[in-house]
Amino acid sequence: MEAWVGRCSAVGETVADPGYRVVDSLPLVLRMAFFMQRAGIRGGYRLQEMARARGWLDLLIRFRLPNGIGIDIPANSDSYDLGNIAGYEAALLELLARRVSELDEPVLLLDCGADIGLFSAHMVSSCSRIERVIAFEPNPRSFERLVRNLELLPVRAAAMNMAVADFNGTGELRHPPHDGDDHAAYLAPLAGGDVEVARIDDLGLPAGYRILMKIDVEGGELAAVQGALGTLSSSRQFNVVFEAHRAQVVRTGIDPLKILSLLEEVRPCSRMVAEDPGREIDPGRPFFEQFPGDVYNICVFSE
Repeated sequence: MEAWVGRCSAVGETVADPGYRVVDSLPLVLRMAFFMQRAGIRGGYRLQEMARARGWLDLLIRFRLPNGIGIDIPANSDSYDLGNIAGYEAALLELLARRVSELDEPVLLLDCGADIGLFSAHMVSSCSRIERVIAFEPNPRSFERLVRNLELLPVRAAAMNMAVADFNGTGELRHPPHDGDDHAAYLAPLAGGDVEVARIDDLGLPAGYRILMKIDVEGGELAAVQGALGTLSSSRQFNVVFEAHRAQVVRTGIDPLKILSLLEEVRPCSRMVAEDPGREIDPGRPFFEQFPGDVYNICVFSE
């Protein structure tokens, strides 16, 4: 058995059931609330909150992506645009699917900061070259749903309840003062912490694949890459996409261009911003001096 299997919840294992019923469409009360919100009719957000408080949204909605891929998303969450799951990260996914589809060998997707698996589901749905998925998620609530969503994929997939960084040990998830949402939590090293942390290079991941590595770890992107340099350099080709978030750059002091520089030391690369692919990235200027928005996806493709 491969070394990494013992450290994860693989597809087919039993995970605690949250007790939510799975439905195949938005409940009527949620459709009404969304209609009111889009139309500017007062009471739409109040209706949604009332439905949530009364337990009417204690459901999992099974969305169907192209090629029959399903993903279950909690109806009571504010973290997803339930009215546009099909359009999730459209520019990024179109770019990556086109790039990955050109490869002549099977692809291993490393989904770092996988949450409940929405990115993995979309990539498998849009690109037949992806033959295997290994998803990393330290938050136990998201991890529970991630495992079940990976079971819906038609490829070999496994979820690992850990964070990835440039060290092996433990840490804890902390929230910035301005945002208590689970999606904003970042990793802080802590001896004896309740979050397992590992370098990807030390996990004994399966060989023989080209790699697509997605990193969305709230400011820990550079550390994740530093802990995966051996894996990336030993791959015949890698595609790395990572989030550049203005608020995280302010918190950490790490410019996203440091990640570009590190990857280009491994192998010559091309790079682009998914949301603005026609704009060149100037390596001599701070990233957010060049791009005025708050959140971007930077794609790096090895030559």
